[in-house]
Amino acid sequence: MPKFTKQDVMDELRKILLVQADHLIITASADVAEAFIGFSAEDSYFYEGSDPNLIDLSRFNVAHQFDWCFDYAFTPSVLTRHDESFVQDLLVFMQGIPRTDHGGDMLQFLHEGYCHTVAEASHARFALEEGFDLNTSQVALMANMTEGAVRNALAQKGEGGLRAIPGTKNPVMIEHAEALRWLHGRRGFVPTPEDLTDDRFLTAQISNLRSSRELGQLLGRLQWVAFKSPEKAPEALEWSEEKLKSWLEGTQVFSAEDAAHLANTIGFDVPLFVGKAQEVTLRRDLQGEEGEVVK
Repeated sequence: MPKFTKQDVMDELRKILLVQADHLIITASADVAEAFIGFSAEDSYFYEGSDPNLIDLSRFNVAHQFDWCFDYAFTPSVLTRHDESFVQDLLVFMQGIPRTDHGGDMLQFLHEGYCHTVAEASHARFALEEGFDLNTSQVALMANMTEGAVRNALAQKGEGGLRAIPGTKNPVMIEHAEALRWLHGRRGFVPTPEDLTDDRFLTAQISNLRSSRELGQLLGRLQWVAFKSPEKAPEALEWSEEKLKSWLEGTQVFSAEDAAHLANTIGFDVPLFVGKAQEVTLRRDLQGEEGEVVK
C-alpha cells in the first residue's frame, strides 16, 4: 500500500493548481486566473499563500483522473480496469505543470511528490497489464519498494534475483515476464485481479456497505463488468427490468433466493453477498437510509 492517502494527493493537487493560477496571471491576466481557479486572490495580486481548501476540485477534470488512477495503481479492482487516456493524461499533466512559482523558485512537484507518484504508478500498472517491459522505477512502484532495493535485486542470484535486459541503461529495463515473475514473490505487490472471485478490494467494499442505496450503486457499476452492458443485465438474470431496478435503487424486497441468484450470476461470493444484502435491507426497513428509526 502507498504511504500516503488519496487526500494527500488532492491536497497537493490544489497547491499545483494555485501555482498554475499564478502563471496565468503572468501569461494573461488576473481575470483569466480567477476564472480558472474559481475565486479571487484577496490578500495579494498572486495566489501564493491562498488557502488551497478554497479550491473546488469538482471543477477540475484532472482531479477525477487522479482519484481514479490512485485506485487503479494501488488498489486494483475489476471496477478500476485501466483507462489508457487517464494514464496518459496524468503523465502529460505532470510534465506540463509549472517548474517554478511566480517568484522564480524551483518547485519539486514535477519529479517528486504524491501526484507524481500516482501518475508514475498508474503508468507502471498499465505497462504491467499490457505486457510492456518495465524500468526499475516502475518495478519498484509495483513492489512497494525503493528503487535502490530493486537495483540490489539485480545483483542477486537465484529466484530472488532480478534479471535486466542486457545492454539497457538509463533506464535499466526488465522484460515483462521477468518483472511479473519477480513481483509475484514480493510481499508488497498487489496483482490486478482477473475476475470478481479474487478481487479483495471489491470484497472489502461489499463488507463495508452500510445501506441498500450503496449496494445498488455498487451493483450499477458492476453491470458493465458482469454483463458488458446494463441493457444485457435483465436477460442474463432472467429478471424483469422492474425487479432489477429495485435492486439498483435499493428498494428491493429482500429474498435470500434472489440475492443468491444475483450473486451467482455476477460472480460474487454467495454467502458474503446474501448476508450483506439482508443486513442493509433490514437496516433500511428498520432505520431508513438516513438512520432515522421507522415507526
